[in-house]
Amino acid sequence: MKNNKMKLAAVVTAIGILGGTFATAAAAAPSWTQSTKLYEVRSWAGQAGVGHRDGALSDTTFYHPKSAVELANGRLLIADSLNHRLRTLDTDKSALYAGSWLGEDAAGNPLSGLNNDSAEQAAFHSPAGLAVDAKGNVYVADSGNHAIRKITPDGTVSTLAGNGLLGSSDGKDAEAKFHSPADVAVDSKGNVYVADTLNHLIRKIAPNGTVSTLNATSARLIEYVPGAVENAGDFLDGPLASAKFNEPSGLAVDAKDNLYVSDRGNQRIRYIDLTSGQVSTVAGGGSYDGANAYFIQGDYADGEAAKSRFNAPEGLAVTADGALVIADSLNHVVRMLKDGQVTTIAGVPTEPGSVNGVTASSQFNHPTDVVALADGRLAIVDEFGNKIRIVQKYAAPAKLPAGGDIAVLLNGTLVSTEVAAQLKAGAVLLPVRDVGKALGYQVGYDKKTGEALLSKDGTVYAISEGKDAVKKTVAGASNTVKLNAKTISIDGRMFIPVRFFADESGLDIQWDGAAKIVVIRNKEF
Repeated sequence: MKNNKMKLAAVVTAIGILGGTFATAAAAAPSWTQSTKLYEVRSWAGQAGVGHRDGALSDTTFYHPKSAVELANGRLLIADSLNHRLRTLDTDKSALYAGSWLGEDAAGNPLSGLNNDSAEQAAFHSPAGLAVDAKGNVYVADSGNHAIRKITPDGTVSTLAGNGLLGSSDGKDAEAKFHSPADVAVDSKGNVYVADTLNHLIRKIAPNGTVSTLNATSARLIEYVPGAVENAGDFLDGPLASAKFNEPSGLAVDAKDNLYVSDRGNQRIRYIDLTSGQVSTVAGGGSYDGANAYFIQGDYADGEAAKSRFNAPEGLAVTADGALVIADSLNHVVRMLKDGQVTTIAGVPTEPGSVNGVTASSQFNHPTDVVALADGRLAIVDEFGNKIRIVQKYAAPAKLPAGGDIAVLLNGTLVSTEVAAQLKAGAVLLPVRDVGKALGYQVGYDKKTGEALLSKDGTVYAISEGKDAVKKTVAGASNTVKLNAKTISIDGRMFIPVRFFADESGLDIQWDGAAKIVVIRNKEF
C-alpha cells in the first residue's frame, strides 16, 4: 500500500547457492512446466530490517525493494523503492547503480528528488518497475515522481516522459502526465509500455517520445464516505480502446510483442493482443461487492485459469518456455500460468513470512516482482521482507556414484551406502542401515526375529523382509506403519521404501528420475 488510494498496494551468470554461499554455476534452463518439487527457495541478499548498505551480500540491506530486471552483464538491477535508488546484485556483492543519497528527514526516512544527471547525481522518488531494451537502456517507472526515466548504458539519466507533476495527459516528453506508474515494459521495436496505475490506464511511449493512451478512462465513481465520491478503476474486456482496468500494476511483453497485465484491483491477469486490438482475461476473476467497492475482493485458488483467484497480483515474467510467472503479493506466493492452468510455484498461501526451504514450505512477505533469469531460475523481490530471494533446483554434488547407481542426497550431502539404492516396482528403496545412521537413528538387528531395528527419541521401528508394513513402538504401545512397497534384502542388508523416512522423519523426499537421485531435505532451512 503506497498511499491512501493504493490499498492493494520484477545470457549469463547463473546464481547458485551451495552451503549458504553463492557460487557461479552453469545450468541448462529448466522447463517451468515441470514439477517444482525439486526446487527450493534461498535468500540472495537483504535483511529483515531496513537499510541501504552495499558491499558483501551478507551485509546488504534494502528498504522495500519493489522491482528487478536482469542486465546484459548478468547482474540483477533492483529498484530499492523507499531508498529512492537503483542497486545491483552480483554473485558476491551489491552496488549502487543510480540515485544520489540525499540524506534523511527528521523521521529518519531517506529523502527523494527529481534530478537528471549522471547515475551518481540523479535523483528518484520511489522507483518501481524496471525494463531493459536491446540496446541496454534501462527504463524506470519513477512512481513518486509520476514520470518515466531512462538510463543509458553510459550512466546518463534523463526523463523520458512526464514532468514530475501528477496528472493524466498524452503528448511528447514533458507534456505527458502520469499518476503513480508502477511498471514498464519494452518491446522489440523500442516501444515502452507503462502501467499508469492510479490513472487505471495502459500508456505507450513511442521511440520518438510521444505518449498515447491505449484504453478507456474509468468513469466509475464510488462514495468512500457518506457525501464524498471519487473515481475508481473499472473492469471491461473487449476492444482495447474501450477496455478498462483497476490499478494495473505489472507488465510483461511476450514473444509476440503483446502484453500481459497484472490488473491488481480486478484480481485478474489480462492479455492485450496489440495486433487485433483486443483485451481478454487469461486468469483470475471475481466481481465488485457493491457499487462502492474500490476493488474486487482478493482470494486464493489454483486450478483452471478462469476459476483461479488472486489477491493483488503485481510483477510478471515470461519464461523461456512461455509460462507466465506472477508475484501474487497479498497471497504471499509466486504463481504460474501455463496451458490454461494456474499453480503455486513457491510460498505458503496467505501466510507471510521469511522461511527458506522447499518451495511448498517457504514463505514470502508481499512479493512484488519476479524475474526469469537467463539460466531458468527465478529471482523474487520480497518487498516487505526487504530481501531478494531465489527459486532454484536443488544443488547436486559434482561427483556422483559411477556406473549409473542411484545416489542419495541428505541436505545436499551425498550419503555413502555400502549397497546402492534400488528402484523396484516404481518405488525407490534405501538401505536401512546407511540412511538410518545418516538421519540420526540407532540401527540394530534382532537375530531372533530377523528384524532390522531403528530407534530414536523413544520410538522403535521393527522392519522385516518382504513386508509392506513396519511395527512402530512408542512408550510400549505398538501400531503398524503401512509402506508403499515391500521391503527387500540384498547381500544381507535390509531396504525400505524412501517414503517411510519422509513420513516418519518429517522430511521432504523427492525422486529426480532424470539424474537418478533421491533428494532428502529438511522442509525449512
